[in-house]
Amino acid sequence: MLLNPSISATQHALFRIAARVLVIAMIVMGIGFCIGAGVVLWRTNAWIATSATASGTVIAQAKSMSSGFSAGSSAGSTSMAQRPGSTMGTPSRPTRAEIVEFTTADGARIEFRSKIGSSDPFPVGASVPVRYNPADPTDASIDTWFRLWGFSFVFLAVGLVEMAVGVVFLAVARRVSA
Repeated sequence: MLLNPSISATQHALFRIAARVLVIAMIVMGIGFCIGAGVVLWRTNAWIATSATASGTVIAQAKSMSSGFSAGSSAGSTSMAQRPGSTMGTPSRPTRAEIVEFTTADGARIEFRSKIGSSDPFPVGASVPVRYNPADPTDASIDTWFRLWGFSFVFLAVGLVEMAVGVVFLAVARRVSA
């Protein structure tokens, strides 16, 4: 029995197929997010296992305009300033990434830019824990839980939620069509 008599059986069947394809795509994308998060978690764990720690000092803050979190490389981050008349949706807000200086175990002074920008960074002059690669001390990060693990767990959570919603929708669609 069709819910809307003006829709033909063929249109109803095409709608059901399209809905299933969309739900399966959600599940596949969720699996992709989970796999990606797993790879990043594994790589982060391997990097931490070979890294060294030091105490650093925030010497400056690099400013950029973005509409949210900035996860640029240590060489710089992109600037997404809203232009007059643009339709980007949300207005830009300033974010800052800390520029940190630390001394390695062998006495070398290293300066790096945080890979994660924030609207509430550590203040200039603050002492921060640093984790770095002894073979390449410029490969460094501020050693806090969120800066090392946070984004991976956010992507993992998004993937799990997307898969769960897709599985529930698929189960409901099969039950309704049965």
